[in-house]
Amino acid sequence: MKKFIQIIGLLSIALVTLFACKKNEVEVKKEDRFSVGLQAATARGSENAILIGTKAELKAALTAKEGPVYLKKVATANNVFIPIKGEGPGPLNPSEPCWDEIEAYVSAHLAEWQLAANQTCSNVTVCLTCPNAGGGLYVMYVIKPTSPKCNLLEAFEAQFSLAAFDFGNDQLESEAVAAHIKAK
Repeated sequence: MKKFIQIIGLLSIALVTLFACKKNEVEVKKEDRFSVGLQAATARGSENAILIGTKAELKAALTAKEGPVYLKKVATANNVFIPIKGEGPGPLNPSEPCWDEIEAYVSAHLAEWQLAANQTCSNVTVCLTCPNAGGGLYVMYVIKPTSPKCNLLEAFEAQFSLAAFDFGNDQLESEAVAAHIKAK
């Protein structure tokens, strides 16, 4: 009985020591990521897509400037994009075939998008690429309402429907992300 108590005592001390040791691993806190739904114009029509990033990245991409915002497609199976800081990749010369396709598409549909933005008093977000010329260039246009009835300034969160995006980079090709995109 005395041996049994000694063994139990040693095991309990070992367990207390094991769990009481300070862990040297530093836990890296991930920033919360969010997603904003948008429409990706393709050769087959329009598809649902999402733009992901932190709240600050999305705010900078969606409200910072007029004109195109460069995007990078981060998943091949799903339409998942991230904003690129700066001037982005791809052809910077407007005479390149890719830019010609994008500018022609924007010119053909800008009035329609502006009408939709003015009718709903909300931003219309469109993601474009050039399917015929290729090149992997993706740009996003945010068409803001210009109607006087829409002049109320709303907070960033009210202008764009932010949804929590709790998926890691290794999950971007998954069916769960596809379901998240379809829900947008």
